[in-house]
Formats: sequence, C-alpha cells, structure tokens
Amino acid sequence: MNMMKRLVSVSVSLCLAFILKVQAQIDAHFTHFREVENFYNPAAMNRDNRLNVTGSIAMQMAGYTNAPVSMYIGANTAIPFGRLRNSVGVGLFNETIGLFTNRRLLLDYAYKIGIGKGWMNVGLQGGVMSQEFNGGKLKAETQNDPAFPSGQERGTTGDLGVGILYVRGEWWMGASAQHINFPHVEFGKTEGKTAVMDIKPTLYLTGGCNIGLRNPLLQVQPCFLVESDLDFYRVDLSVRCSYQFDSTLLYIGTTYSPGTSFTAMIGGKVMDVLVGYAYEFYTNGLGALNGSHDLMVSWQTDVDFFKKGKNAHKSVRYL
Repeated sequence: MNMMKRLVSVSVSLCLAFILKVQAQIDAHFTHFREVENFYNPAAMNRDNRLNVTGSIAMQMAGYTNAPVSMYIGANTAIPFGRLRNSVGVGLFNETIGLFTNRRLLLDYAYKIGIGKGWMNVGLQGGVMSQEFNGGKLKAETQNDPAFPSGQERGTTGDLGVGILYVRGEWWMGASAQHINFPHVEFGKTEGKTAVMDIKPTLYLTGGCNIGLRNPLLQVQPCFLVESDLDFYRVDLSVRCSYQFDSTLLYIGTTYSPGTSFTAMIGGKVMDVLVGYAYEFYTNGLGALNGSHDLMVSWQTDVDFFKKGKNAHKSVRYL
C-alpha cells in the first residue's frame, strides 16, 4: 500500500518526468471497455449504421492523493457513400495524474469488407497527443529550486494507430495497435535537461459474443480485453447477464483481471440511452475501499442519410 502511495505522489512523478527519461507503459483502462471499444480499436465502428456517442470516466485508486482520473468521449457513424462501407469517428481523451495532464485528440476511419457470412472493418487512427506539467502548483521544500519547473510545461506530438474488427452473427473479435509511430514528447528544460516522454506501442485484442438462453428475454454476454506493450500486460475477462424487453435493457455483470482486480457492474438502457456503473476491487493489496469507480453513458440513434425512412437496427453488443 505504501509503495502504491509513493507511485502516485507528486515527488515520484517529478522524478520520473523531469530527471529520468520516461517510457509510458500502457494507456488508461476503462472497465466498460465493451462500450468504449473504439478508444482501443479504430476499426470498432459501423456495426449497425447508427450514430454512436459514448462517454466514460474512470476514477482510479479512490482515497489516494493525486490518483488518476481518466475521461473519454467519442462519436462514430457510417458516412453516406460507398454503400455505407465507410465510417468515421472522433474522440477526446483527458487524464490527470497529480500535476500531470495527458490529452489526446483521435480521428478514426474504417472501411467495411464483406467476408463470408460476416464482415470485417479495417481501421486507421490519427491524432495529436499532449503532455503537460503544472509546475505552478508544486510545493517544493526549497523555494525557487532550479531543479524543478515553476510554470506550465507542455509538449505535443502526433499519434497513429491501426486495427481490424471481424463480426459474424452474434460474435466478434478485434485486434489493434496504438502509438505505432513511437510518439516522442519533449516539454520544458530543467537545469539544461529536456524532459522527455517516450510512448511505447500498445497492442490490444478484444472479443465477445451474445449467447441466447431458453428465455428469449435473457442473454449471457461474455467478452475479453487483452492489452500489452510487450513489457507489461493485462487481461480482463468479463461476463454479463442481460434482460431486454422492447427498448428497455437491464444488465449485471462481473470482470476478473488476474493478479489485478475483481469488478462488479450494473447498467440499463431505456430507449437509446445506456448507462452503466462499475466498481473495481483491487486484489493486489490496495484494499476494497481504495478501488476504482467507472461511469459510462452511451447514446445511439438512427441516421437516415438517404431519406428513405428509418430502419430498425440493433447493435451486436446489446442484442
């Protein structure tokens, strides 16, 4: 517990970013990765030709000072040419850890290809990444210490990602790679040394399915997320039980991440709005009361580009 507190303290953050050359290990983790899959994979779009808008906030390690708070909001839809085979998306990501702020603007494009009884999306992501340190809020033991910055320092760089998604009937699988251009951020100088942030490429593998039960109103929905930068990895195995009647849906579920955490989640959908909450209990010694809160809101609506009236669509994730 004491080690984790030190990791999230400002002093260690300063040591990492302004004295050492830092290599970021992994992106932010959202418990509702099933709903924010587009954050991890630019090909995770155009499942149902609808406009999809999703937002999520993750407040990690509750009770610890300067603990991470991550927010993401994204939107994607098919576009009206090429028989709706093309889709685009945009996303905004913001994360604060102590005096550090990480931001990303994401632009996605995917092209749909029919393969057998299913289809595959091939996606490309381009964006801008910025890293910022607010030295004005630093409380150093020695005032005006030249070893530490006194103002805001910021660096910006480009960011690239690729991905594929295959969907067939009630199951899907996706793979993606983020930061494939090895982003290199430089921001500010302290005692003649430039602070450097090197971002490692991160690989993701996702998948899941919808399993109908004897009662047609009930379904079991397992899914998984694997993420790794080849030095660090995390596996999340999730399962939900959902009840759907007309446009109303309710679900409860759990996620297990070996060696990291156990998560309980609950959510519901009325009309086209899905709201979910999850609490992540860490199993590595942090304690049950120092877990993470995750809140997600998703909205879907039909987009009739060709003025032929609305068509009934359902997302493969919510059937």
